[in-house]
Amino acid sequence: MVMHTGRALLDAAKILKEAGLSEGQTYVDFGCGTLGHFVIPAAGLVGAKGMVYAFDVLPNALVAINERARTERVLPLETVWGDLQHEHGTKKIPAASVDLASVINTTTLFFKNNIIIKNIRRVLKNDGRLLVLDWQKKSLLAKIMSVDTTDPEELKKVIEDNGFCLIKKIKVGTNHFGFLFQKIK
Repeated sequence: MVMHTGRALLDAAKILKEAGLSEGQTYVDFGCGTLGHFVIPAAGLVGAKGMVYAFDVLPNALVAINERARTERVLPLETVWGDLQHEHGTKKIPAASVDLASVINTTTLFFKNNIIIKNIRRVLKNDGRLLVLDWQKKSLLAKIMSVDTTDPEELKKVIEDNGFCLIKKIKVGTNHFGFLFQKIK
């Protein structure tokens, strides 16, 4: 039996580079999870003059990220507890300070309420970008794992209707789809 690592499914460093993340920038991964699959490579891309926020509603996820960052001496990285689904849920991240934000494998949240997009817009700079990645509906792995999937075109419409324009689709493998949006002023 072949085991797939997270990198085999989503090559975070490659995707972040394609999304334009570079040295000196600020990045936030909303719903970073326990592994830091995107925040750890992001810290290497932004370098010492940049900033990476690992954002999650689950305190144990942030504890795990802090431990990994400390063990691997990953800088600059700050864990942030917050809830995108609540007004002022991102208050610990300065307004208009983020170059690139990501929401990965949790895009069903966008259909719950507009507060989520308002929170994301609040932290993004005027020309900030939003990277969204999620499971393809037809992905066998998504079906095996029983994960919720999002219709890419419906997701695109919801995000565009809330102050973003699509920059490009990002090829992220056979199991996922990806979009890169830019905040409209």
